[in-house]
Amino acid sequence: MAVYSIRGINVEFPFEAYPCQIIYMDKVIESLQNKCNALLESPTGTGKTLCLLCATLAWRKKSLGKDHRNNGQGGAFPTIVYASRTHSQLRQVINELRRCSYRPKMVVLGSREQLCVNEEVSSLRGKALTNACHYLCQKHQCNHFNRLPEYLKNNPDIGDEPVDIEDLVNIGKDSGPCPYYLTREVHKDVDILFAPYNYLISNAYRKYLKVNWNSSILIFDEAHNLESLCADSASFDLPSALLSACISEAQECVRLASARNDESANPENFALLKGLLLKLQELISQVPIPEKNEGFTKPGPYIYEMLKSLNITHETAPQLIGTIEEAAVLLDEEKQRTATSAGSKLGIIVDMLKLIFRENGSNHADAYRVHVQELEQNSTDVIKDNHHLVPKIYCLGKASRTLSWWCFNPGVTMQDIAKKGVGSIILTSGTLSPMDSLAQELELEFPVRLENPHVISSNQLWAGVVSTGPLGCVLNSCYSNRDVPEYKQELGNVIVDFSQVVPDGLLVFFPSYNLMDRCIAFWKDGSHRMTIWERICELKKPVIEPKDSSLFPAAMQDFSEKVQDRSISGAVFFAVCRGKVSEGLDFADSAGRAVVITGLPYARVTDPKVKLKREFLGEQSGLANVKFRRSTSLSGSMWYSQEAARAVNQAIGRVIRHRHDYGAIIFCDERFEQRSQQSKISVWIRPHVKCYSSRYGEVISDLARFFQTERSNIPARIVTEQEHNIGNSYVKDVGLVRNDGNFVKWKGLTILKRKGKMPRIVKGDVMQACSARKIRLVDLSDEETQVEKRCEVVDLDCDNCEKEICETETFTSSDTMGLIKKRKVPESQGSASLSKEEGGDNKQASASAFFSQVKEKLNGEECNKFVGYMHGLKKKELKFANVMQSIVQLLSGTERDHLLMGFKDFVPVKHRPAYEQCIKMRKREAF
Repeated sequence: MAVYSIRGINVEFPFEAYPCQIIYMDKVIESLQNKCNALLESPTGTGKTLCLLCATLAWRKKSLGKDHRNNGQGGAFPTIVYASRTHSQLRQVINELRRCSYRPKMVVLGSREQLCVNEEVSSLRGKALTNACHYLCQKHQCNHFNRLPEYLKNNPDIGDEPVDIEDLVNIGKDSGPCPYYLTREVHKDVDILFAPYNYLISNAYRKYLKVNWNSSILIFDEAHNLESLCADSASFDLPSALLSACISEAQECVRLASARNDESANPENFALLKGLLLKLQELISQVPIPEKNEGFTKPGPYIYEMLKSLNITHETAPQLIGTIEEAAVLLDEEKQRTATSAGSKLGIIVDMLKLIFRENGSNHADAYRVHVQELEQNSTDVIKDNHHLVPKIYCLGKASRTLSWWCFNPGVTMQDIAKKGVGSIILTSGTLSPMDSLAQELELEFPVRLENPHVISSNQLWAGVVSTGPLGCVLNSCYSNRDVPEYKQELGNVIVDFSQVVPDGLLVFFPSYNLMDRCIAFWKDGSHRMTIWERICELKKPVIEPKDSSLFPAAMQDFSEKVQDRSISGAVFFAVCRGKVSEGLDFADSAGRAVVITGLPYARVTDPKVKLKREFLGEQSGLANVKFRRSTSLSGSMWYSQEAARAVNQAIGRVIRHRHDYGAIIFCDERFEQRSQQSKISVWIRPHVKCYSSRYGEVISDLARFFQTERSNIPARIVTEQEHNIGNSYVKDVGLVRNDGNFVKWKGLTILKRKGKMPRIVKGDVMQACSARKIRLVDLSDEETQVEKRCEVVDLDCDNCEKEICETETFTSSDTMGLIKKRKVPESQGSASLSKEEGGDNKQASASAFFSQVKEKLNGEECNKFVGYMHGLKKKELKFANVMQSIVQLLSGTERDHLLMGFKDFVPVKHRPAYEQCIKMRKREAF
């Protein structure tokens, strides 16, 4: 466990930290110490989650010490709330927490659908499950709920060790308590709370959290879509089909209540509810829509005028909500009795009313627009809202209307959170750029910002703008050009060439499903001997991202199998920006060697929501006395452009997923040559982007050279323990570098840790001078060669960076190349240790002596490559015949002839003639 002193905080980190991780933790602590908000962008593979947890928990530990609160009682000190988009992402975060040395009291929140273990109701969904749960608990008929008090009494330490959703469900099944209500109790007294976004951004969920909001820390991970999620959570759509379903349910409630002989349900109340819903349906149908494409639009406060005509106001809304909730309970009781699993549709009306008639009045309505849209339905569709799947069945050509109340200011939600007195709000993701528009959208100040570089070297990334294809036709997917046959032909030819040059997995992103479908249809249709599509299929097996999300897992499985199939030359995944492929999925190593962006994914200009959003921002930026204060106004056109840029950044983030990954990013649209477009690309990519203008041949040759070089360099990279864990299943384990005892490696140094003292960060030339990385060389023909090495340890606590000699324990070659257990030996014993080595195996001594000569003549990069080849050969990951020429090239040059001849002693006998021939050819080339 390494310890880093950052801004006076001792941060315990489970691995050797990269420089960018030190910087990231520094920014986190700066935000927490100054009680301000932060926007932190760090590419995937840089370990941002682990950094975020370690830095935040270290700060909290130090703050607890300042407040003399070492009594272990969680909850009294401000709570850390860690939110991410999905529970699968939270599961990964909790796994990272397990790697930390910190053990805060924690819990993860989930829905009843995820946590319910009652076999009678766990198969239900939505409101049906909620109401059935309430009913059983109120009647004390749920054994799991009844066992909760006793379990809490006997297990006060629940949450002291990291637990995720699966762990909680297993506790419920094994020990009996209800996992759902267990988390509701435990979360009142925790140090860190994990939850999906909706528990924070939804006012309905947030009010149920028993959190000490004052000075609390809110962390939004994977926050690149936070502004759209905030706006969506504050909006609603009420389609005709859903409203009709609600009217039918109200009628059913009248029937059920009339059939009862008790006073538990009054049929008259449900009759009134049905009448109100019918009037609302009629009101929506009478709204004048002169142009179907335009719809009917009014300012946000108009919603109150509409509902007031139905006698629904701030005063009457609570009573109406109560009636609807009674109706939902009545319906769910009936469905439980008849074993029907469908949930109540009336829940959407409750959510809608609560959104409109908020506790703080109607001031928020200025950020909204009322919109009624009419569409002709030509088939049976399905509406998906927050709670239900509702079939819409219409006659051919029958019109359907949807009442919408759209929020165009995400700051409405974030301001509600900020007003609770939180200390810091930290937003982090691999793709937050452009940051200015995000900050302005959320209407929060973010004094602390970071756009972190990647942990990869510059030679591991190829990025280029391809503005023309092989026939010289311009590549530009703008609206006026995307349907031109010559453009689609040229784009297809480009993808054919890339399929031939790029190894393994290739990702091709289109601006929209519509454009992707049209291009693929064009490539399949041809009068030539072989269509473009057939040429692509000859090189790589294609997979197309489906629009139907239920088919997506099968598509991913298909792509994975094709990439891993060694009998073919890889696969190409045709996908869409903002689609599922572009969001949060890992295409590491061979799964994604290159990503092609075929155009700028601008949203459809005629989309009513997009159009109104642009108009709203235009009005706000044009006002002299802006109500929503912004330091720099975000115009509608700026927002429109930056949303497209953020979608591009998200898509290109699918490649380069860890320290030793490599890949290419190819922009196939001439508009990416513009400086204004390149300025919106993630900062770690910008310096590497090369514009090829009309030099298409150079693109192909450069790409081919890049992949040829990187594939030959793979064995030269040694995966550290951190990279092995931060990466994914595609990372090949080629040896782990572990921290052991009093030693930890950082920035190429072996740091000697001392009790009571912190290692200092030595920067610049001083660090380079102190660094002494020594690697082992093994005999290529001996399977069980044992090797030892001496390494230098730098004590960063000493001003002159004194070196102490370490001796490594001996391992067989299968353990070498990184797995080094160190023990300190006094300087005086160094010569004795050396003499002991000299008395060992002659091969070992010869190898050590030869490697000393190699180090003298080769620079650092060359030496690393040489060691990588040795490791790959020893592990039988490489064949000597395939790397012989590369080794000869490394050992050739001025004053290196002795290296070429000396290395022959380590070459297997059967390869020596070929090795000697390779040397002769190299010398001829030199002359």
